[in-house]
Amino acid sequence: MGLGVVHAAALALLALPVGAGGVAPGDEPYVALKEFISPVSGQKFSAYVIKQNVGAQSFDYDNCPHPPINTLSYTLVIDPVSGYVALPEQFNGPTALDTAAVKQVLGEPKFKRSTPEGMPWAGAYAWEKFENAARLAEALHRPESEVAGFWVYAAWSVRLDVVSGSNEFDQEVARIIGSLPRRQADPANLYTLYEMQLVDYWQEQRLHGALNDIPAADYDLALAWLYRSRGELVAAKAWVQSAASAGALSRDSELLRKYLASSIELERSYMLEAIPRMKKAWDASEYPAAQEGSAAFMLAEINRRLGDFAAAKRWYEQARAANRGGISPALIDRQLKLVDGGRGY
Repeated sequence: MGLGVVHAAALALLALPVGAGGVAPGDEPYVALKEFISPVSGQKFSAYVIKQNVGAQSFDYDNCPHPPINTLSYTLVIDPVSGYVALPEQFNGPTALDTAAVKQVLGEPKFKRSTPEGMPWAGAYAWEKFENAARLAEALHRPESEVAGFWVYAAWSVRLDVVSGSNEFDQEVARIIGSLPRRQADPANLYTLYEMQLVDYWQEQRLHGALNDIPAADYDLALAWLYRSRGELVAAKAWVQSAASAGALSRDSELLRKYLASSIELERSYMLEAIPRMKKAWDASEYPAAQEGSAAFMLAEINRRLGDFAAAKRWYEQARAANRGGISPALIDRQLKLVDGGRGY
């Protein structure tokens, strides 16, 4: 699915945005500063955009890419005055929406941050850009598959922010993960992500008493973070809740726990927006025959991550029936076993 195709208490807990015209540390080699003029507000401003291809190092089961930087932060350009968004190559072009229409569609930003006077959308989070894109596309009566795609990218933007390496809890993550043993990935296990292999290894070790010296809160947060990093929301939420009941947490551990909890709920909210649009797109036969299997698999994955295992099973079976070679049958079988097992992970 390409680009064509919150909770108030949680908002303050998420990482600070890059800032108006800013760039995250370590991202400089991949981006360039370009000048734009908004077709809505007439505002002239500069924004960082991707200047070269940034390959993904791995993918989640729902095909969310994990590049060396969060490329989704720089995929869309946002007008800091109106909140209008578009791809860099399309941004300066005409739009059918005027200032009043954009204001009506987007309303005010839901995420608090310090912004210059008259520029409420300055320093917008990546997920805000994609949320705005989804709302604008819906207002323009774009295909449901396109609207759904923007909501999915909004969800992925939240997920990739967790592993961006630019959050204030990163040092605590390094401490917790560093206290647990590592192991090499099993090259024969083609369909289990390394983080999930590591989780299985730790649980097996703890079951046999090898990790009993690790504090319960550290162990719980380590598993929560690994599951969260791959968008495994059901599992991540379970371990976050376990950490909360493990006893008093240090300030840094509590900050990490709250961040994980809030980011899980935010990603969930975007996935919940994507599902009905994808279903409408499916019913309207918007997906080409060659992509139907992938679309059904995506719907299955989203439902699994939201905990609706019955719906996930139906869509995995639909993905198997509609598969034109785009998805490994072994992967479909693997994910079906997860939902048949009753936990979803």
